Amino acid sequence: MSREGLDVLDEADCYIHLRSRSLGRVGLHIADDLAVLPVYYALLEHDIVFRTSPGTKLTAAVLGTRVAFEVDSASPGWSVLVIGHASEVTDQHEQLAAQAKLGHDWPAGERDHLVRIRAERVTGRRLRSVS
Repeated sequence: MSREGLDVLDEADCYIHLRSRSLGRVGLHIADDLAVLPVYYALLEHDIVFRTSPGTKLTAAVLGTRVAFEVDSASPGWSVLVIGHASEVTDQHEQLAAQAKLGHDWPAGERDHLVRIRAERVTGRRLRSVS
């Protein structure tokens, strides 16, 4: 499918792109504030997982907030958007699986909490190459 210079990615292509990166952005709404925050992430099954410290992202997870997660590339141009509810990962088996997937990419400081975004909708777009 195409839309004015963009090709719509199917879900399988979206997951290929999601697996190709480790840095994305989580967008969330807390009280009257909107925030878009960078996170190092991994895929656990078809869901996004990332480490965080106490603060906005963890609060959103504890509250089960609906969030957006986005990852993209400028060259070649594409973008993938994941919409879902965030939750803190508390199950020990899920924690171990998430930690194994995440590796060692994250900013300095304690980031002992794990957040999972359960993918409810996954969409993507790619810039159509000009011939």
